[in-house]
Amino acid sequence: MQKNLYFLCPSENLEAVIEKSFPQENYFLSSLGNSISFSDDFILDINSLIESKGIGKITFILSNNNRFILDAMKNQEFKYIKELKEYYKTIEKRKVLTIKSYKNKNFTSLITSHILKTKINELNSNLFDWIRNKISIEGKIYDPTKNKFFDVRINIIEPESLFLN
Repeated sequence: MQKNLYFLCPSENLEAVIEKSFPQENYFLSSLGNSISFSDDFILDINSLIESKGIGKITFILSNNNRFILDAMKNQEFKYIKELKEYYKTIEKRKVLTIKSYKNKNFTSLITSHILKTKINELNSNLFDWIRNKISIEGKIYDPTKNKFFDVRINIIEPESLFLN
C-alpha cells in the first residue's frame, strides 16, 4: 500500500475527502493556505518522517476557493497574522504580475498553482538527495463544487520571466 504525505490548509477540512478519494495510508501536515516555511529543523523532521513511515508520494493541496488566498487577493483581513505577512506580500506581488501578464480573469487558479509549484520546488530542493530520488512530489487543486482534484498547472509561464519590448 502506498504511503502519502499531504500538505493542507486546516480551514478546508480536506482530510476526509482525501481519505475517500485516495484510500491509502495517508499522513497530513497543515499550515494556513499552505504557507508553510521549510526551516532546517523542519526539513530534518520531514526527512525523518518520510524515512520512518516509508512515504512514497507527497502532495500539496489547496482548494480553488481557499479563504487565505482569496483574502490575500481582496480584503486582507488576516494580513496582521505574523505567520501570514510574507505570504500575503507574495500573493499580492503575484496578483499584480498575473493581471499584467494574462487576459484570463481567473487569477485565483493561476496564483494557487504558482503557490503550490513554489512549495513543491522549495521542498524538493531541501530534501536529502537519496529521499528526493525515491519519492514523487505533486500539487493538486480541489474544486469543492465538483468534488474533484485537479493537477496543478505546471506549464504556466511565469510572469516575471517575460520581457516585453
